Amino acid sequence: MAINGLYEIVEMEIWDGKDSTVLAERARISIQGRKGKLHFIGFDGQMDITDAKDRYLFTWVGNNEADPISGYGNFTSSGDILTGRIYMHDGQDSAFVAVKMSQEKKQITTVNRSLLIVKAREPFREWVASLPGKGNITIRDLNTGCKAYLVPEFEGNQQRDDLLERLYADLFVEQLFQWCIDDVKWPRNRTFALFNRWFEPEFYPVVEDTVECDIVGGTIH
Repeated sequence: MAINGLYEIVEMEIWDGKDSTVLAERARISIQGRKGKLHFIGFDGQMDITDAKDRYLFTWVGNNEADPISGYGNFTSSGDILTGRIYMHDGQDSAFVAVKMSQEKKQITTVNRSLLIVKAREPFREWVASLPGKGNITIRDLNTGCKAYLVPEFEGNQQRDDLLERLYADLFVEQLFQWCIDDVKWPRNRTFALFNRWFEPEFYPVVEDTVECDIVGGTIH
């Protein structure tokens, strides 16, 4: 499609003037072919786009701060400007204006990952404190510089919870290994319930990349 690109949403009628700075800094529409991504304030959605000759129609599904939400909309394209309206299935709708971003401004892009940070709770601190030389360790010590994990995207609390249940066993081992490489001293029965007693997972559904080069990774053994 000729409309491919990254657009900044510069106007949205459901926000008043005091929110215009926040909107301009964070709201985006990215389009590639018949697919797109929509992000504004707490809303994130995946778009399916259809060319209806005089305008473009789209449906979208996503989340509002982890709560599932969906809707539809339409827009027209004039040069580098999209003008349209987005509808949510709860009854809200809003006009919007989006302007195509120049290469110089394309510094922040949303990637198809979410973020998980695993923080220690008091029972984990007590276990670490039982290890030789760790008796004075604090929760702050454990949670300073803690690891962040890129995880698959999710929609809503149920998908988030299912994702954690699939990942927890590997995350449990990672957390234990950071403080004790002798697995003989690890708890034998590492259940999902124990993981939730020992750790506090923090999920962030939207990840934005400010670096222009590709992500390079390696395998941790």
